[in-house]
Amino acid sequence: MQVELIYNPCSGQVIVRRQLNEVVAFLTRHGWSVTSHETGKPLEATELARDAAKRGAKVVIAAGGDGTVNEVANGLVNTEVALGVLPVGTTNAWAMQMGIPTLNPMLPGTRLFKLIADLEERIERPLPANYYRKMLLDAAQVIVKGQTVAVDMGETCGRYFLMWAGVGLDAAVIENISLKEKRALGSWAYVISAIESGYKYSSTEMRLKLDGKVVKAITPLVVVSNIQLYGGVMAIGAKACVNDGKLDVCIFKGDGFFTFVQHAVKVLVRRHLQDPKVEYYQCSEIAIESARKLPVHIDGDLFTQTPVAIRVVPSSLKVIVPEMGLLQHNDAGITRP
Repeated sequence: MQVELIYNPCSGQVIVRRQLNEVVAFLTRHGWSVTSHETGKPLEATELARDAAKRGAKVVIAAGGDGTVNEVANGLVNTEVALGVLPVGTTNAWAMQMGIPTLNPMLPGTRLFKLIADLEERIERPLPANYYRKMLLDAAQVIVKGQTVAVDMGETCGRYFLMWAGVGLDAAVIENISLKEKRALGSWAYVISAIESGYKYSSTEMRLKLDGKVVKAITPLVVVSNIQLYGGVMAIGAKACVNDGKLDVCIFKGDGFFTFVQHAVKVLVRRHLQDPKVEYYQCSEIAIESARKLPVHIDGDLFTQTPVAIRVVPSSLKVIVPEMGLLQHNDAGITRP
């Protein structure tokens, strides 16, 4: 099995080269021939993945966060090469959604696990308490023993997304976070930025065209989802399925900080779909216009501004996920035939 591993050392809060070397050794013991690459600039992972596919790789492994997964997926879309994931980023929403072993970004112990992994990297000696290493080896087990399925991708302005596109407030939250803050605070950097942005961000009149149906709303935020979990913890796309040929559109209506808090709480307890201030649609083509230009992110990285057109590209990416014996919908959001 010819495999290429693409590692983004800027992902997450710690450098994990030593742990990844152990993963490579594990894959080698299973008869896989692994070539490793490190990224050094934005979008380089896309180029590396595309080149790997041309060289005949059967699997390309993204070792990084959701941004790295997105970049590698963009290099593999519409090929026969499967995407594997080693979750070493800040939130790792894709891994959490698919059931790939990862650390919960909001648990206090996660920070301790990362500190131990960082210490092991610095002293260049294995530590018996390194749970981070165990997690990565467990994720490697999924790559070796898991199953390959075809999933949908979203596309906008010539770039693909695997998880979500966000218009408005959440893109502004991402815009306000520096890399230094992400490395220092992890997922809590997003929480702090969301609270700050929620105070000062005003709603905007938007016009959406969803499979030809026109919807108008005054809203601070529209999220287009391909998976259920947003940021690894909130099921904004509560009905989303990664291989149903649809994208799920969630429109949060209203204005003001109190409304923002209400929406956040209802999403966290998974009751937002019962809220009359939330509109939820499933469609294959979305066009969004707004009264003022709004930032747009895809898979957690700022990308463009409104107006924007988004579409689903069905079954366009092969991914490796854990073995699941379920027939219909399951917690990973995959439908079985």
